[in-house]
Amino acid sequence: MKKNYIAISLAAALVFSSCSVFKKTSTGNSEMSSVSIEQPRPDKTDSKKNKKDKPQHTDSKHAKMPSASELVGSQWNITAVGTHTIIAEDNAPYIVFAEDGRFYAGDGCNVLNGDYALRSDGVLIFGSVLSTMKLCPDVPYADLIAPEIADGKSYKTDYRKIGQETYLFLNDNSGKTVLKLRRHNMEFLNGNWQITSAEGKNINDDEANLFIDIAELKVHGNTGCNYFNGDLYIDPSRSNAIDFSNMGLTRMACPKAEQERMIMVALEQTVTAIAGKNDDTVLLMDGNGKQLMTLKRIPMTKNE
Repeated sequence: MKKNYIAISLAAALVFSSCSVFKKTSTGNSEMSSVSIEQPRPDKTDSKKNKKDKPQHTDSKHAKMPSASELVGSQWNITAVGTHTIIAEDNAPYIVFAEDGRFYAGDGCNVLNGDYALRSDGVLIFGSVLSTMKLCPDVPYADLIAPEIADGKSYKTDYRKIGQETYLFLNDNSGKTVLKLRRHNMEFLNGNWQITSAEGKNINDDEANLFIDIAELKVHGNTGCNYFNGDLYIDPSRSNAIDFSNMGLTRMACPKAEQERMIMVALEQTVTAIAGKNDDTVLLMDGNGKQLMTLKRIPMTKNE
């Protein structure tokens, strides 16, 4: 189901004032009454930890602590908890960090919210967590996620940008990854694009173009013959995902019928989008990694 989970989470926050249907999640007596940037504290890593307990990720070349602005904003999808990889399209687990120090999350079954603090040493702390109390026996990972987003839980953060995606690893003191979060950065697709090839054939037609709006999840354009429009979907379970659906097309006859067919078929088969050699080109690919279409950015005019 193609849903905007951020909108759902923000709406859920309005319901949280009724505590009769919520439980408070806790791992101890530690409470966080305010959100602030704290000074670094000594790391209490257990020197007798099991040497076999290694982090799920070992390449730290691109690792860094996130800034507050990098943490907040669009939705993070929870793609793994411990060693359990999560692949879910419907009711995919997520978390959103708001600028006011509040977070909103879903574990695939229940909705949670509470406070968070990002310390200056990159440690993230959860507090004052509330959760709904539904039972979802068909969502096994929900019971794994909920205990990790609870009062007093704290994690070392590892923030990385890889291609068009950003990853946030929440690690315990031993360095093991407890939660793996992924956020798409498909905003690079926003704007006007010239269609320069489809199905491996060059297209030299100024009228063949499309406009992509990631925020609204909409697309419209011209095949060089007819106008088209449709919906976009970004699958949280797939990397660099983009799907074009519900495509509508005008029916004017013209001599560019084959060009139109190639464009519409390529859009229908597209499942991923990646940047080309620079930010001004995009490659649309099918499920096997075959290049279906190339796009070249149309520069904005001064009036746009």
